[in-house]
Amino acid sequence: MAIVLEQVNQLLSAAVLIVTFSLLTYIALQNWRNDIARALCLLLAGVVIVYGGDLLLARASSTATMIFLGRSQWFGITLVPAAYIHLANALFTLSSHRAKAERMRWLVWLAYGGSAIYLLLVMLGTDLIVSGNIPSGPVAQFSAGPFFWSYGLFFLVGIGITLAAVIDSWRYALTPAHRRRMGYLGATFAAPGIGVFPFLVIGTPSTVPDSTILILQNIASLIVIMMITVMSYSVAFHGVLLPDRLIKQDFIRWWLYGPFVGIMIILFIQAMPALEHVLGLPRDTLITFGVMIMTVLMPIFVSKVKPYLDALVYLQDHDEIDYLRNLPRSTFTRADLRSLLENSLVAICGALRVETGFVVASGDDGFTVKAINGIRRDVKRFVSDFPLPTLLPQLERLPAHSPDGLPPTDAFLTCGGFCLLPLRSPDGLFLGALGVAFPPEQLRQGSSLSQSVRHLIGVLAHQMELALSTVQMQQMIFDALRGLGPEMQSLQQLSSRIEQATSADLEAIENDVNVVANPDLPQMVKDALTQFWGGPKLSDSPLLGMRTVQRILNEQGGSPTRALQAVLRRAIDNLRPHEQLDPSAQEWLLYNLLDGRFLQRKTVRDVANRLAVSESDFYRKQRIAVEEVARQLTMMEDSEL
Repeated sequence: MAIVLEQVNQLLSAAVLIVTFSLLTYIALQNWRNDIARALCLLLAGVVIVYGGDLLLARASSTATMIFLGRSQWFGITLVPAAYIHLANALFTLSSHRAKAERMRWLVWLAYGGSAIYLLLVMLGTDLIVSGNIPSGPVAQFSAGPFFWSYGLFFLVGIGITLAAVIDSWRYALTPAHRRRMGYLGATFAAPGIGVFPFLVIGTPSTVPDSTILILQNIASLIVIMMITVMSYSVAFHGVLLPDRLIKQDFIRWWLYGPFVGIMIILFIQAMPALEHVLGLPRDTLITFGVMIMTVLMPIFVSKVKPYLDALVYLQDHDEIDYLRNLPRSTFTRADLRSLLENSLVAICGALRVETGFVVASGDDGFTVKAINGIRRDVKRFVSDFPLPTLLPQLERLPAHSPDGLPPTDAFLTCGGFCLLPLRSPDGLFLGALGVAFPPEQLRQGSSLSQSVRHLIGVLAHQMELALSTVQMQQMIFDALRGLGPEMQSLQQLSSRIEQATSADLEAIENDVNVVANPDLPQMVKDALTQFWGGPKLSDSPLLGMRTVQRILNEQGGSPTRALQAVLRRAIDNLRPHEQLDPSAQEWLLYNLLDGRFLQRKTVRDVANRLAVSESDFYRKQRIAVEEVARQLTMMEDSEL
């Protein structure tokens, strides 16, 4: 019985170590800038040190090694009370007692100093705090020294101050969600203390059997696992300006891929002696097959379980999330468009028994050749001899064709050995052109083409038109979503700030809402850029209330207008691509548009000619560029926050 309890104790100690270390890593990576999260990381670090020492002590055989490991555990044991006081100070800062938190700051440093003193007394081998050798009992701990009571008092002070801070933060929480999470924290904040306090140092009656101590230790480990998980979950929301659903999803995913997988592997390793005895196979062979099975089965199991857990997280938004999750499968992408155009070209050229064909359509860089079939050299020579900006207006004036056959004689253009057919959307908008190296006289007569060939060409050309119009419509939707990006992000952050706010924060939030969360932010940016060099749209712009502008006000001689100019210029500079990027890339086009139109005050025609785009395309790209500036301003505001 005792052997089984010892194995269970080691298994649970390993589970506590894995869970705590995984949650420590998660909190540190997600939210290290938040003071509450930093204090929790120190508490979890103390638990990791203590339980890691327990596992090493269970395997150590040398007395000197056991004494060193036992005293090294006090790195974590002495750290926890100071980290509790640190957590209390951070919670007081979160509530309305900012002045109290400032006065308590010296107590935090004093607490860490006290922890360092206790650690030195233990590591230097003195018997003032702990004494004696490592006992041979089920849980290896020292005996209490003459001044151990002072550490116990220090520990109780840390617990008491933290409890008061949690209650205070719970009372001053404004939203039900924030109050609920503070309740979770209040119910579980003692978990690190339960896990690291050296209870057996005080001593146990000789009548208490070892099995009872092990059972209590195992129960305590289970409680610590559950409480630390809930405690970390409650702290994960503090200072993170993300929707609750994203934080919950990240936390669940991390728990599945971290603690859950780790515990399963530990269970397999602990079961190794029994499997070795039952199967009669060597340990190395079992480990090889076990690792192979675990690395394959565990990801499959997690992938099967994760959708059900996500369904709980997105319970109220299940339909929207499912649609967005499946959206990539139903979206007709540019790669799909290129494949359809190329395949349709192959079919048309085959039906007409010609070698070369191409399709011209609009894109980010204006009208360009999107697909080619046959001899590319002929297409390049044709585009060089007949520039598209000159050729396309002639095609745009041609009448539309029927979707079930070849167009009439006046519905195509012939030049340079190619016959060009305009492609239009269902509402008549010009989309591009289909070009084939087909003899014009045969196409005019149509006598050599059967009815089935005529019908095939008409159907394929119509499919091209539908594909081009669909992609163009999708691009407009995507552009609109990108434009809404800053507003959606600001609203999510505002929701998180209000949820975590106290009464002292409401005034600051009210000042921020007017600019950052305003759905007209892109229009504000456009107005300010339009009169960048002076005018009422700049001097009276709502953007003057941005934190970024206010911060550099003194640097600009106290002039709000110059401060806003500097902020807008910096936002545009942030969009400047790397010099090694292709000059024809979309990023350079947007940056050059902003620089030429607003900073250099050039006319629309001059900038459009320089960028080789039409004026209609210029205004579409200008809208995208202004939205990118608005996105940069939002990011700059977030960094100020």
